[in-house]
Amino acid sequence: MPPQTINGESVQSLANWTAGWNKKAGRKVVFDPEDKILIPEGIHLGIPAVDNMLGDGFPRGRTTIFLGEASSGKTLLAQLLIAAAQKEGGTCMFFDIERTFDPRWFKATGVDINSDKFIVARPRNLEETFEMVIDALEKVRPDVIVVDSIPALVPRAIMETRMEKERMGLTAKRISDGVKLCTQTNQDCVLVFINQPRISLGVTFGNPETMPGGKQLLFSSTILVRTRRGAWILEDDDEKENMDGDTKKEKNRAGFILKLRTERNKIFRPFEDSTLEFRFDGSIDWISSLVHDALVAGTITSPSKGYFESGLWEGKIHGREKVETMIRKDKELKDELTRRTGNSK
Repeated sequence: MPPQTINGESVQSLANWTAGWNKKAGRKVVFDPEDKILIPEGIHLGIPAVDNMLGDGFPRGRTTIFLGEASSGKTLLAQLLIAAAQKEGGTCMFFDIERTFDPRWFKATGVDINSDKFIVARPRNLEETFEMVIDALEKVRPDVIVVDSIPALVPRAIMETRMEKERMGLTAKRISDGVKLCTQTNQDCVLVFINQPRISLGVTFGNPETMPGGKQLLFSSTILVRTRRGAWILEDDDEKENMDGDTKKEKNRAGFILKLRTERNKIFRPFEDSTLEFRFDGSIDWISSLVHDALVAGTITSPSKGYFESGLWEGKIHGREKVETMIRKDKELKDELTRRTGNSK
């Protein structure tokens, strides 16, 4: 049986082994369990529902995946992360593999497009993408790197043959190798890979959904955030005349509800949910999201249409806008709602 206590000789042997390997490697490779490098700091969006859904923001030195269908808010979430890192004085890189970057749109969502803080890269192929990412992790050490996206990566061999020859599994293998190197190189960067699910044909049992890039990408990730587009946010437009000469107000789509879920989280509880009210002008109304979460949690109730009540205030309030306005003006009420809806740690 193992000894019940650690004697002085064992302690000294452990210390000698640690010092010996750190010296042999020329860098620190053995750590105290409470070493700061083993406890990742997070970059916070400043939106409590999202920051605390993750546990403590997006962790540095780790790989994060944003997974969702087309136009479900994946790149938007990345833009919010970049803007948040810049507010903390950080530098960021965006790998525009899909060739969809628009500086005006990034600026509208709060990203500082000054080249001292933000760089856009457009590598030619998959291998060059990972070469550039690894080089940046080693030499630049930015706060955030976003690769948009995994499905758009094309290996050099396929590009050179102009798709004349089929390369089964080549893309997944190259991505697997690249992700492994990124994982070993990354020290303090929030590394984000944007991905889009695919359906495997012929699967009759279990989940037919797969993720481009192979299993290594999932294995290497600390957090996987699933994005979904919820209901449209509708606003009244000006009155318009139809063909019969009648006038009526039409509803315009002003934005949508962005639904988030952590389907993988190795440093906090997984399967946490959050919702954001996103508008097409680039703004995020997180107070509206807080009210939504409070309604789901039962902290705020709506016993009759248009009326809202809670144990946090007296009487009923008519109109959701009035509830949101009251919360914006009352910091104590906002903090208490945040705590009760599970949006605080």
